[in-house]
Amino acid sequence: MTSLPLTPIETYLYEDDVPAHPCWQICRVVWKGAFQREPLERAWADTVSRHPLWNAAIRKGPLGGLRWELGAAVSPPLHWSREEPGREWPDWLPLDLAQGPGARLYVVEGGGRTACILCVHHAVCDGIALLEVLEEAFGRYAIALGASVELRPPATASSLGRRGRFGTRWIESLWLPLLQTAGIIAESGLLRRTVAPLLPHAAAPSSGPRAPGWPALVIRHWSEAETIAVMKAARLAKVSVSEMCMRDLQAAIGAWRLAQGVDLPEEWIRLGTAVSLRRRIGGSWPAANVFGIAIIDRQARSLANRERLLRRAKEDMALVDNWNFGYAFWMLLRLRRWWPGGIRAYARRPVVRMTMVMSYIGKVYAKMGLGREDGRPAVPGAVLEEVHGIAPTRPGTCACLDVAIVLGRLCAFLNYDPRVLTRAQAEALSAEFAAQVERSVAGT
Repeated sequence: MTSLPLTPIETYLYEDDVPAHPCWQICRVVWKGAFQREPLERAWADTVSRHPLWNAAIRKGPLGGLRWELGAAVSPPLHWSREEPGREWPDWLPLDLAQGPGARLYVVEGGGRTACILCVHHAVCDGIALLEVLEEAFGRYAIALGASVELRPPATASSLGRRGRFGTRWIESLWLPLLQTAGIIAESGLLRRTVAPLLPHAAAPSSGPRAPGWPALVIRHWSEAETIAVMKAARLAKVSVSEMCMRDLQAAIGAWRLAQGVDLPEEWIRLGTAVSLRRRIGGSWPAANVFGIAIIDRQARSLANRERLLRRAKEDMALVDNWNFGYAFWMLLRLRRWWPGGIRAYARRPVVRMTMVMSYIGKVYAKMGLGREDGRPAVPGAVLEEVHGIAPTRPGTCACLDVAIVLGRLCAFLNYDPRVLTRAQAEALSAEFAAQVERSVAGT
């Protein structure tokens, strides 16, 4: 059995998991058609066996530090059930990394469709890795049924020991800390700033149960023609789709808060966005967390100035990219790990760390190595119909937005805490974001 220390990001995500706010990622992939149980179970077991953290448990090391014990947990099981009227999600089983695996795959059949719902503890991997593991499992399933599929190169477990370096070489380790000093100083100042929640509310006790109706999700789709118009608008504005969506979400937060009767122009509104650090790694890696976090602060009074918001979004993300500020949060966590319990104390501190979190995932399964039916990825007996993603909320951060392009259509998945926002409020926020996107397309 191999033992690996948790990286600072993994430690933070593990300690951030509390009963009232599970630090779980969920991806629901809906297929039109039916799956065969035994081949899918074999494909799932074979796939998971190639990603060591998915069969690992977390233990305390001799000096009190947290470590992955690879192979200490049973393989993540596959749970098969029939669709029940009025039930949107399966009965969630616990993801206790101290006792068992950090992932579960649920398969729900009914109405001529099959929903494959993967729930993964965020300490195990990031959202991109989650999608890649699912893609690999579907590919192995198709191969088991005789289809020709090109799988990714096999991942090597030996590379896991370098996952916390994000692809940096030894020579870079000499200058990267110096380069990050400015980022750490800047981010330390930001982290001391008082951040406003989306709506004023009392945080749910961390020891309490999950909210009834968790997870609560509002889904919005754009047509293929509308999606093309969005991408064209971003090109004309000389920004990325991610940067444009960041501006549109900030503007939507400002307009929505005013509509909810919250008019506090001096408050700081913080948008957190995940920054992938995978481009530096190269090759094939087992599923793990390879991301940083960029935080973008704006005062509420500035959220109506769409032109300035877009310019600042482009400038901020260029700064993050050019100066490697995506590493800054990771390095702050590394500093906190120098004293016992430092990351745990930081993760459990009852403060509003982000007003909202937005992740732009890009094109999902656009180059999926499966067969095609009517232009859509297909396995024998089923055709891909929908993909939904859910990022975890936390105390003080009652909403997360995942934006992706699925099957040529822009999609926005708003996960919200039903203890803080009503369904009507969440739908109004999603609608306001869509209205801001339409303004971007119209050039206003």
